[in-house]
Amino acid sequence: MKKIITLFILVANILACSVTLAAPIKNIEILGLNVISRGTVLSYLPIEKGDNYNNQVSRQIIRALYKTNFFKDIEVSQEAQILKIKLTENPHIKYIEVINYSNKVIQEKSLNQILKTRGLSQGKIFNKRQLDKLITQLKAVYTSKGYYDVIIAKTIKIDTQNRVGIELNISEGKVAKISSMKITGNHIFDENELLNLFEIGQADFFIINYFTEKDHYSKVALDAGIESMKSFYINAGYLDFKINEVKTDLSEDKQSISINLQISEGIEYKFGTIQFTGDLLNNSIEYLRKLLSFKKGDVFERKKMMQSLQAINDIFSNQGYAFSDVKVATLENTSAHTINLSIDIAPNKKVYINRITIVGNTRTQDEVIRREINIHEGSLYSNTELNESIEKIKRLGFFSDVKMQVSKLEGFKDKINLHFSVEEIQTGIFSIGLSHSNSTGASLNLGVQERNFLGTGNTLNLSLSNSKAARDISFYFSDPYFTQDRHSISYGVFSKKLDASELKLDEYKIDENGFSLGYSVPITKKIRIGADLRASKRDINCGTTLSDDHEPIQCASEDETELKLGLNWSNNTLNDFNFPTKGQKNSLNFSLALPVADFRYYKLDASHKSYYPLKNDLILSFKGNLGFAQGYDDKELPFFKRYYGGGSSSVRGFDFNSLGIKYIGSDKVKGGELSFLTSASVISPIKFIDDNKNMRISAFVDLGSISEKASGFDLYELRLSIGVAFSWLTPIGPLGFYAAKPLIKKSGDKIKTFDFTLGTSF
Repeated sequence: MKKIITLFILVANILACSVTLAAPIKNIEILGLNVISRGTVLSYLPIEKGDNYNNQVSRQIIRALYKTNFFKDIEVSQEAQILKIKLTENPHIKYIEVINYSNKVIQEKSLNQILKTRGLSQGKIFNKRQLDKLITQLKAVYTSKGYYDVIIAKTIKIDTQNRVGIELNISEGKVAKISSMKITGNHIFDENELLNLFEIGQADFFIINYFTEKDHYSKVALDAGIESMKSFYINAGYLDFKINEVKTDLSEDKQSISINLQISEGIEYKFGTIQFTGDLLNNSIEYLRKLLSFKKGDVFERKKMMQSLQAINDIFSNQGYAFSDVKVATLENTSAHTINLSIDIAPNKKVYINRITIVGNTRTQDEVIRREINIHEGSLYSNTELNESIEKIKRLGFFSDVKMQVSKLEGFKDKINLHFSVEEIQTGIFSIGLSHSNSTGASLNLGVQERNFLGTGNTLNLSLSNSKAARDISFYFSDPYFTQDRHSISYGVFSKKLDASELKLDEYKIDENGFSLGYSVPITKKIRIGADLRASKRDINCGTTLSDDHEPIQCASEDETELKLGLNWSNNTLNDFNFPTKGQKNSLNFSLALPVADFRYYKLDASHKSYYPLKNDLILSFKGNLGFAQGYDDKELPFFKRYYGGGSSSVRGFDFNSLGIKYIGSDKVKGGELSFLTSASVISPIKFIDDNKNMRISAFVDLGSISEKASGFDLYELRLSIGVAFSWLTPIGPLGFYAAKPLIKKSGDKIKTFDFTLGTSF
C-alpha cells in the first residue's frame, strides 16, 4: 500500500511539472537588439504567441537563431507566461578594405562581386566563417593566375559600438613564369602551330614579351588554350582527338613552371551522306546543297558545317521566317571514318515587323537613323537586311555603339518589335580664338565643323582664319539624303589668300576665290558614283627666287581661271566609321581642269583601306594611296597642285610635306606628279584600361615616295618607317599621337619621330 501511494505522488509531481513547463506564451520579449529589428528575429522563431513553452521549445529557439549567424550568445527563459529572449549580436561591419591588390589580377568589379556574394559589405553582420571562405577564394583566384606565393593577412578591429573594421592586406608576390612548354604525341600538325593556339607559352622576343606577358602562367589561359586545341583538331576532322595528360611542374621557389601536354590525334574523318528533312518550302534540295561549303568526301570541318547551316537559316529568315530552326543530326561511322549528316528544317511562322523603336539618340533625329534601316514597320523580317542596317548606322560615324534587340509581341506569334539602342559621340567642333606666333603674327580663328548638323545627318563646315600669312574663309554643306533614293548634294564657297614669304617659304602669293557643287547617286547599297564641279579664279604672284630659279615658266604664266570637273566612285563595306574591325573602303577619283578655263591638268587618285580580324581582338589593317597627275595641252602641272608626302597622314617619322626631290640650292621640296603611300598596322584595344572601347593602339609600318615625274618612279625615293600610334575618341573629338623611327632615309631628310594629331584614326 505504501508503494502504491509513493508511486501516485511521483506521477502527480511529474504531471504538475509538465503542466508548468508547457504553459502557454502570452507575450514575447526580446532584449539586446541594436542593429537587427524585432520583426527579423520573430520571423526566424519556430513559435508564436499562444503556443506552449517547454524545454524542447527553448532548444528549438536557440538552434533556429544560431543558424542565422546574427548572434554570438542566446538565452531563453519564461516568467509569468512571458517568453524572454536575451540576445548578444555579432558585430556588424563598419568597413572592409582590401589593400595592395593588383587590379590587373583581380579587377575591382570582380572583387566587389565576391564580397557581395560572401555578405561582406558595410552594414552587414560580421561572419568570421564567411571571411575565412573569402580569403580561401581569393587565394584560389591568385593561384589560378600563377601567383603561387600570395599571402593574405587579415586584421579585425571591433569598436565600443560593436562595429568591426576589416582589413585584408594582400602580398601578391611574383607570377610564375613559363620556363618551357611542350606538346608531344602530335604527328599531323607541327608543334609550333599548336603552341600558337595558346595565349601563354615561352617568352617572346624581349620587347614584345614586355607587352604581351606571354610567359606569365595562368591556369585559366592554359585551359582556354587546351579548348582551342581541341576545337582546332575537331574542326580539322580529328573527332577522336584526346588530351591524355596535362603535366605542370612548379619550381621549389614557385617562380617558374614547365608545362607538358601529351595528346592523341586519332583518325581523320570525312563528310559522308548528306540529306535534308523537314519543310523546305519552295527551296529545292539542289539549291540548298549549293549553300553548303562542303560535299561528300571532303574532310569533316565543324566550322564549315556550322557556317553552312547559318547560310541555310539566313535563306529562310530572309524570307520572313525569323524563328526558323535548322538542326543537324550527325551519325558517326567509326569503321569508314565518316560523318553522315541529316539536316532538318523547321521554318515555323512568317514574322512581320510590328514596331521599330530607337533610344539613346538625344541629338540625332530619329529619321536619320530610320533611313539607314533597310526594313520598315509592317514588312517581313530579314536577318541579312537587319545586319546590314546595323553596319550602315555604324558607318555614319555618329555613334560609338549600336545594338539591336528583338522582342515578341505578346499574343501574336507572327509579330515582333525591334529595339535599336545607340550611344552618341561628339561629331562637331566649334573653335574661336586669338593666337600669335613669330612666323605668322596675330591670328583670329573661328570655325565650325559638324558632320551631324542639328542632328539631321548633314555636314556643315564653316571656317574663318586671318593672319599676316594667310586668310581663309570657307563654307561647305552636304546633304547625304537630298532625295529619298539617297542621292546626295554638296555645295560650298571659299576665299583664300596665302603669303608664303610670311611663313619663311619661297616668295609667292596666291589669292583664290570660287565655289563648288557636287552630286552623287547610289549604284548598289555599298557603291556610289558622283560628280562635282569646282570653279575658281586664282591670282599668283611669284617672288624673285621662285620665278628666276625654281619655277620660271609657271611664274611667267598668266593663268588665272580654273573650272575643274571631278568624277568619283566609292565602295564601302566597313562595319564601323571610327574603329572598323572588318571590311574594305575603296575610292577612285578623277579630276580634270577643263580647257574652257586657263589651267590644264588632270589627277587620278585611288585609295584603299581594309581590316581583317585576328585572334585576341587584334586587327590587321592595310592602307594605300596612289596619286597620278600631269598637265596637258603643252602645260605643266601647277606647282601648288603637286603631291607632297611626310607626316601623320603619310609616311610617319618624316616631317610634314618633306619627301621628294628638292629644288637645287634649297631645302624646299618640289613635290611630284606621282605619289605612292602605303601602310600596314596591327591594331589592338588597350586591355589594361577598363573603359577602352573608344581607344586603340597600333604598331605600324609606313612606306611611300613622291616622284617628280609620273613616268620616273625611282626606288631611291622610297622611305620606310616603323612605330606605334595611339587614337582616342574623346568627348571633344578624336585625338592621337604617334612615335616613329625611319628605317630607310637619306641624307637631308627632315625627321619628326613624335607628333600629336587631331582627327586621326586607324
